[in-house]
Amino acid sequence: FDTPISRQGTSAEKYTARRRLFGREDILPFWVADMEFAAAPVIREALAARINHPVYGYTSVPESLVEAIIRWNNRRYSLSPARDSVTLVPGVMAAVSAAIDVLSEPGDAIVVQPPLYPPLMSTVLKNSRQMIENPLILRGGGYCMNFDELERLLKIHRPRIMLLCSPHNPVGRVWKREELVRLVELTEPYGVFVVSDEIHADIIFAPHRHISLLTIDEKMNNRIILLNSASKSFNVAGLNTAYAIIPDRKLRTSFRRQLRRWNLHGVNLLGMTALEAAYRDGEEWLEALLRYLHSNIQFMTGTLDRELPRLQYFTPEGTYLYWLNFNSLGLAPRQIREKLIDEAGVGLNDGVTFSQAAEGFWRFNFAAPRAMLEQGLERIVRVFS
Repeated sequence: FDTPISRQGTSAEKYTARRRLFGREDILPFWVADMEFAAAPVIREALAARINHPVYGYTSVPESLVEAIIRWNNRRYSLSPARDSVTLVPGVMAAVSAAIDVLSEPGDAIVVQPPLYPPLMSTVLKNSRQMIENPLILRGGGYCMNFDELERLLKIHRPRIMLLCSPHNPVGRVWKREELVRLVELTEPYGVFVVSDEIHADIIFAPHRHISLLTIDEKMNNRIILLNSASKSFNVAGLNTAYAIIPDRKLRTSFRRQLRRWNLHGVNLLGMTALEAAYRDGEEWLEALLRYLHSNIQFMTGTLDRELPRLQYFTPEGTYLYWLNFNSLGLAPRQIREKLIDEAGVGLNDGVTFSQAAEGFWRFNFAAPRAMLEQGLERIVRVFS
């Protein structure tokens, strides 16, 4: 993981969009949530073997892939999905959009919890639904769900859907079982469907543990659509392959019908190959990745505590994303942006894209070789200390 890898000539968005977003090409990028690491050898070998076969025609979902998904979910999250509950989809966000269309009508209310991954919010609006915000609250130095406000919003707006991000991007929370139990207890009486985006479920740091929403209350599972992928944990986001687990037969049938209606029922051949290889043979590589990411957390925490003690940050329980509050340095948002981009030359995600209330916050992707991380932190320390 220490080996730098040039992504020049690969059309990597993290690099190609620098001038459009930051106004300059020489930005050191820590924004897009993919990793600066080579994919696992088992994935590269599986892809090479499939590419060596000269025909890339229409492909059915292999039973061996569904079996790999079931075994992975059982081993990693103590979840035992039925074989027929698994549906392959061309990306988590495509599945979120399909779920919204199946479960609600234009104008219906959908609850989100900002600061939140921007496409989850924009997908609500693009589908002509009413977005109801239940902002996370700061308590005891970390973020938590505001259950009192959630209950009030449920009573007033009677939403059809709640979008859950678990683990939460960008604040890095791994929701505890008691938090998810409370969420289920509140939403169930109102007949709310929960679409749970669990794409970061494998990026968890001890002592925290990912709790799948489908393990909370079996009675509620007929109102849950769970979404996951290997794209974050195995750095294969460009292969556009994910899956939904939907226990309820009627809901599953409607979801699949919607995918066919939008012509989204076909899944990338190489994406399926990579997903099966990752879930079948990639666990050892994943554990090594987690150890490296944890060492990056220790390095980043130590550097910030020593060099920028006034900077408020939120150490991730999961995800490879730091949530940094530069407001704690007493600077105006415009000054913060100028220092990061114009003076330090680093590209982070602006907090206002996650919530209008998060001005002055920036998201930092630390899934990078240590030398690149050191360089980025040195630049930030130099302009803010």
